[in-house]
Amino acid sequence: MIKSLKEFFTHNDKGADNDTGPDAGNRIELTAAVLMLEISLADSSIGDDELLIIKNALVDRFHIEAGQVDELIDLARREVDLAVSLHDFTRLLNEKLAAAEKIQIIELLWQVAFADAVLDKYEEYYIRKIADLLYISHKDYIKTKHKVAEQNKS
Repeated sequence: MIKSLKEFFTHNDKGADNDTGPDAGNRIELTAAVLMLEISLADSSIGDDELLIIKNALVDRFHIEAGQVDELIDLARREVDLAVSLHDFTRLLNEKLAAAEKIQIIELLWQVAFADAVLDKYEEYYIRKIADLLYISHKDYIKTKHKVAEQNKS
């Protein structure tokens, strides 16, 4: 699986339209990991709490085997370092996910942002930007933010 994930950004522009095979799901996993890392880096550092949220999300939401999570995160870090725009990442999600699934991605991003109990203005900015690129309504953006904030108060 990790090999197919590594091929994702090598072929993301050339093969996106022909993306119907089993690797399409892998691309979504990698894209979600990249976006979660982007949010965790918005305040200039990845905290242990944020990294734990990312790892748990990859295992729980995307059913990545625990032994492969670190390798996927390393791959996602390389993609974050090479990224020029969030558009390439969000384009795939727009093509492959339903609206409710994209809202779940935004929820994961909020969980990363709230992981250290401090919502940085840059984290919020990037989540808003990603939500806009995913065509998430402002209502759903706010609703999801409040939902995760309430969960973190407990």
